[in-house]
Amino acid sequence: MKSSNKNIKNGKNGDKSRAVGEAFDAIKNMLYYKELAPGQRLVYGDLAKKLNMSLTPVIQALNKLEYSELVFYEPHKGYFVGQITEKEVKEIYQAREALEVSIIPSIIQNINKKDLTLIRKFIVDYEKSLTNMETRQLNLLKDMQFHIKLAEFSRQDVIQKVLRNLLERICLKYRPEYLGDERIVNAIKEHRRILKAFEMKDVEEAISAVKHHNRAGAEYIIGSLERSKTSFF
Repeated sequence: MKSSNKNIKNGKNGDKSRAVGEAFDAIKNMLYYKELAPGQRLVYGDLAKKLNMSLTPVIQALNKLEYSELVFYEPHKGYFVGQITEKEVKEIYQAREALEVSIIPSIIQNINKKDLTLIRKFIVDYEKSLTNMETRQLNLLKDMQFHIKLAEFSRQDVIQKVLRNLLERICLKYRPEYLGDERIVNAIKEHRRILKAFEMKDVEEAISAVKHHNRAGAEYIIGSLERSKTSFF
């Protein structure tokens, strides 16, 4: 995913739909790289200036992001970056677990040694972020990429699309400062267990590993949200 700092111009020949798509992708990029933080108010003029665009495609792009539940609108106040709630975490992880478990047999059937090497690289990159504070904000993104790449090997396009949306809502609406080193270390161990199960082509172990990973992740996020409320008050 490329940096969002590149200026974006209106589509050629007045192509409004293209301009909206470019604005949508650029704003989502800003969410990925935490240039826009959960809960932050989105000022149309500032976004338009940053993207070198008119207000109209920016506003339409925010409408699309609202439909994806990544931003929300408050009357007389404008748009804000979404913040994940405990209820949403529970629902997302329940759906995510069901989807990821359902495609395990297909992944095991399709995945090969080259694919497994690629997945292993995602884990190694994730581990490196522990010692590089400048990239710590990308931990959630790296975790999401690991799961999306695995899902791709299922070759089930509809499930991949739904799963990506669920993972994005976690990645983009959760504050990275809530993510502690201990959870990152445990997540890496859980990823390695999942990878080992696929290497062994062990369906039952893969299901067990995926369920454990999802439930541990949900429990941690909910706990961190509860702790943030306590520290605030």
